[in-house]
Amino acid sequence: MGSEWASYATLVPTGGARKAARAAADEASEQLGRQGARQASRELKPVVIGENMERVKAYARRIGAETIDDWLAGRQWSRELNVAWVRKIMNEERKVIDIGPHFERRWRFIRGLEGGRPPSDVYELERCLLKGYPFYEKRFIRRGRYGGGVPGLNIGGDWQPEPFYP
Repeated sequence: MGSEWASYATLVPTGGARKAARAAADEASEQLGRQGARQASRELKPVVIGENMERVKAYARRIGAETIDDWLAGRQWSRELNVAWVRKIMNEERKVIDIGPHFERRWRFIRGLEGGRPPSDVYELERCLLKGYPFYEKRFIRRGRYGGGVPGLNIGGDWQPEPFYP
């Protein structure tokens, strides 16, 4: 019977083996912690980007996503904060949903009509920062230079429901 217990005694690490076992356990725990953090980030709400924050917020509300305004939480927007936000969502590996340009607003701009504006340099900056990002999803369609949008998106006012085709 003594020899039976002796074989169990070899399973309990001593000295250097105990330190090695502890180091291996710590490393495994740290690895699981990183995996848990990645999993948690996948459970964060997706974010929506696009041209014209009125459109972006309307679409985000519709699908239960967030926008930069949610992250700013009352802070004054700045280009630096915008860049920090994009980097943060990329580090969190969050899904980014791009609803694209506001085609009607661009079309109105080139026609000199009320409500028209040139392409947004802020939206272009976000697109450049997200180029090649694996969790990017394009949700808009495009037909020509001034036609397209997100099917079914309607922000009301004097804007036509999307997609817009001049």
